[in-house]
Amino acid sequence: MKTRLMMATAAGSLLTGCATVGTDPVNMPADGTMDMAPVLDLSQVSSGTGYFADRSQLPFHAPDFTQLSDDDFAPAFAQAMDIHAQEIALIKNNKAAPTFANTIVALEQSGAMLGRVGTVFFALTGANTNDTLDAIDADISPKLSAHYDGIILDPVLFARVKAVYDNRAAMAMTPEDAVLLEETYKDMVQAGAQLDGPAKEKVKAINTRLSVMTTEFSQKLAEATKDSALVVDTRAELAGLSDAQIDKAAKAAAERGMDGKYLIALQNTTQQPLLAELENRATREKLFRASYNRADRGGPGDTRSAIAEIAALRAEKAALFGKPDWASYVMYDRMAKTPKTALDFMTQMVPALAATQRREAALLNEQIKADGGDYEVKPWDWSRYAE
Repeated sequence: MKTRLMMATAAGSLLTGCATVGTDPVNMPADGTMDMAPVLDLSQVSSGTGYFADRSQLPFHAPDFTQLSDDDFAPAFAQAMDIHAQEIALIKNNKAAPTFANTIVALEQSGAMLGRVGTVFFALTGANTNDTLDAIDADISPKLSAHYDGIILDPVLFARVKAVYDNRAAMAMTPEDAVLLEETYKDMVQAGAQLDGPAKEKVKAINTRLSVMTTEFSQKLAEATKDSALVVDTRAELAGLSDAQIDKAAKAAAERGMDGKYLIALQNTTQQPLLAELENRATREKLFRASYNRADRGGPGDTRSAIAEIAALRAEKAALFGKPDWASYVMYDRMAKTPKTALDFMTQMVPALAATQRREAALLNEQIKADGGDYEVKPWDWSRYAE
């Protein structure tokens, strides 16, 4: 599923010596009691109209899809971004000195409608998309990128956040408040809030293009997954499946105009669940290969060119932050912190994992032989015999 959280657009870390822009210091309360100020009232901005103006009244605020149509999302996004922009303007143009309440909490509370629209929309495009939703996704993704970049890279807004952050030692905060302040500041820095003007513009351009290409990648992968479904001619090829599963495959084929055949749709994993049940080894191999090679066969679902451009854009962005590669840029808040630490950790496990796999393969080969097979276990056999 795709998510668009303002601070999630920020990843990576700055090196000392990267191009930075100076910001005028913001005056702080003399007594350091900035955390006692009231929260900025964002209700003076319109809450919007339509379904997403308020939280759903269903349990856990689950969306009521009976009240929504695909055509509702584009205008909802436009309205929600406009409201969010007005909220941000209130925060950054506030004449009062920046406080935890009127800046950090206000930022956290802003964009509520946009969050509701995005949560539902990207859940749908990730699980049950269609041509209309895909078209909206392709249109809205670069707009959302520009919208969030305009917030997180805004020098006036960052100056307020930095003023609060720099005065944190004088503030009485709960642990939760301290984490929110720390993460808000770090995420803005990692996004490029301290870069100079030209570097910021370059980051914005890269982010916009990345949003286009990642959306294209997701849509190509979905297309490839659909087009790579396994089609077989006989029920015998699906031996091992239940009658209900086979009937479902027949119905799926008929829905695509292939009456009399059987279609197994691919799941969004390399290993397919039905590999554990299919008795026909040739069918298992076909299903595995259809899954494994789904997006590199040429045609509209081929993702290779999109992957290449995404990788190049990520490398270019990492370089702007003085990082040698994308992994070094995004791992600033991961437990391992650096690619080397992560690779060393995985490398240390390889000997034990390889030994375990060889031992298990030997056991599976014994089972295959006991069942009358004259072959050694392959990837498409593993689930069948391991379970």
